[in-house]
Amino acid sequence: MTILTFANSKGGVGKSTLCALVASELASASSNIHIIDADRQLSCFQWVNRCRQAGTLPKSITASRAATQQELVDAISQTGEGITLIDVQGSMNELLTAAVVASDLTIVPAKANVMEMFETVKLFEWARNLKRAPLRLVLNRVEGIDLNTKAFQDAIELIRAHKLPALPTFIRARKVYEQFCLNSGTLEILSQDPSKADQVKKARANIVQLLNDITEAIKADELPAVESQRVRR
Repeated sequence: MTILTFANSKGGVGKSTLCALVASELASASSNIHIIDADRQLSCFQWVNRCRQAGTLPKSITASRAATQQELVDAISQTGEGITLIDVQGSMNELLTAAVVASDLTIVPAKANVMEMFETVKLFEWARNLKRAPLRLVLNRVEGIDLNTKAFQDAIELIRAHKLPALPTFIRARKVYEQFCLNSGTLEILSQDPSKADQVKKARANIVQLLNDITEAIKADELPAVESQRVRR
């Protein structure tokens, strides 16, 4: 089983949307995707229910809720084989700790501005006190115009100054993501509208790039452990 957590120390960064997008894209290649919604807002859990009612939810996606650390631990133990995605509320507490420690990788979505970055730095510093915390920053909701702004460059400098491990792919701000969050079980469903086909193609490619980054990051985090075992022998 592979476990991915989506977390930040604050809300409004788009982590629940990103969690749902990743789930929907993984669903086309995996037979078991389970979302554990440990955020009080239950955005992912409600999205799954809306899609189920609309008949758009991929058969491989299921969801459950967890309001406490023990409920989260129990939910993880019951998911079985496949990929488990955990959406955690924006707060540094025992629930977040349990999710991070149990995960193969924790994705930390953040907007590319100085205020968001300072909050993100706090999360990474907090995580350094954990026994195991493989975190990766993902710049999220990036507008095309952002890349050339001073605000974006300042955010990049903060990432470098604090040596935050970041995935190379950032997620663009796209209107199709907003439509997807209503009750479209997959982005592919939106492409049935010819006027959105090109937008959906680019959006899916963006998420696939992120998934490739995640795969490489998990492999990279496994290497030191393997090497250390060889040394002990």
